[in-house]
Amino acid sequence: MLDNIYPESIDESGKCLRLTLQYISKYNLPYNPITYAVWYEYSTGRNEELLTDIQALQTNEINISFEIVLKLFRKHVADSQVILAEKKAVEFQGILTEITRQLSNSGNELDDQGNSLKSHIEKLNRPTSIEDVSAIAQEIMSETKSVVTSSQNLKKQMDATVSEIRTLKEELKGIKQAAKTDMLTGLLNRRGFDEAISQTQQYSITHNKAFSIILTDIDYFKKVNDTHGHLIGDNVLKMLSRLLNEHIKGKDTAARFGGEEFILVLPDTPLKGAFILAEQIRESLQTMRWTAKNSGKSIGAITISLGVAQYKPEETVESLIQRADNALYFAKENGRNKTVTELDIATA
Repeated sequence: MLDNIYPESIDESGKCLRLTLQYISKYNLPYNPITYAVWYEYSTGRNEELLTDIQALQTNEINISFEIVLKLFRKHVADSQVILAEKKAVEFQGILTEITRQLSNSGNELDDQGNSLKSHIEKLNRPTSIEDVSAIAQEIMSETKSVVTSSQNLKKQMDATVSEIRTLKEELKGIKQAAKTDMLTGLLNRRGFDEAISQTQQYSITHNKAFSIILTDIDYFKKVNDTHGHLIGDNVLKMLSRLLNEHIKGKDTAARFGGEEFILVLPDTPLKGAFILAEQIRESLQTMRWTAKNSGKSIGAITISLGVAQYKPEETVESLIQRADNALYFAKENGRNKTVTELDIATA
């Protein structure tokens, strides 16, 4: 499904990337996924409504600020998933209408054939000659063959319709997943995270199970971007995303929380278990050494700070996240490259 959304080849996407960076630089915009998505869509030339809006701004010599970009993103990029879903819903309605028509036509044919067979039975109830019986038998055979043919034709039509429904179902699944996925990292975005933690909270309440979250932030990420460029910064984000995915398992989920912040939702995991996992991730990352492929220049070590909190019965998700954020802030204020739990703050 995502291949259908962004079908560009490597060369084509590279050209779009260069144009995207030029536009971002021209309007002095931040190099973040929202800005990138808008100008990438613009560079492909596919999104006609976005093209029209941006060209109108350029014609009127209006400075395209990040606030304007954000509006364009919501209107033409984020909401495009909703538009796709609505389009598929219309297609689904068309398929159901066709099913109804096929069944109605088939029902009418069967009614006609049933009435014809009924008239033959009535004829057989009356005194008839051998010749008449033979003729009626021939007509019954003919009608029976017609019923079989109609049924076979209906089966073929229904098989084709079922195939269309299966295809549409897969497309809808792809649209739904794309709407919950961060374009750069492939992790859940905030919408996907909200859904995941809501489900985990409900599971925790229903089954009386503990769950924890880990909020993490890349240390000195701005320095990485300023020193090595935003493309290197994007690669760091993608690499950390892969590392997080490698360490979680089962029902655990990882999401990009915003910028260089990530969050893990860990069902059936108390605070101690979440702390151990956070330390495993932190230690794995700090042993890695990074080198820019183009220049061969060493980037050095990339480290993260992490805050861990466990869900308390009847509290809100916002309260849980705030406690994890407080722990993360404490970690960054006290040396970075460390994991801090909510209990560490309480006893500090």
